[in-house]
Amino acid sequence: MSSNPLKCLPLAALVLACHAPVTLAQPAPGAAERLHANAVASFRQARFPEAYGRFISLADAGHAPAAEQALWMYRNGPVLFGSDWDSTQEQLTAWAKLAGQPVSVMTARAYPPAAVQVAARAR
Repeated sequence: MSSNPLKCLPLAALVLACHAPVTLAQPAPGAAERLHANAVASFRQARFPEAYGRFISLADAGHAPAAEQALWMYRNGPVLFGSDWDSTQEQLTAWAKLAGQPVSVMTARAYPPAAVQVAARAR
């Protein structure tokens, strides 16, 4: 019985190939921190839609601090930023899990009649 070390090479390549997409989906640790710093800088410069977009991209890639900030911006969007931020229930659930927080449930929002009248005049 001969033991050929190259005999296991195709199996090892298959195992590595199966795990490659997961590895590529997450930014490198140093890159993630730079991207997070860019998102924080956008927030501090009051470029809130840009900051939210950056936070959710990182949160969707599994970055817990960005997930926490994306959740905070989502929850406080109308009151603090005058905006309903876009997200899906799946995103909110994943971000909450990453951040170790209770899951936010998307709810419909009712706007006062004055806001509807202004929107109608803007057309």
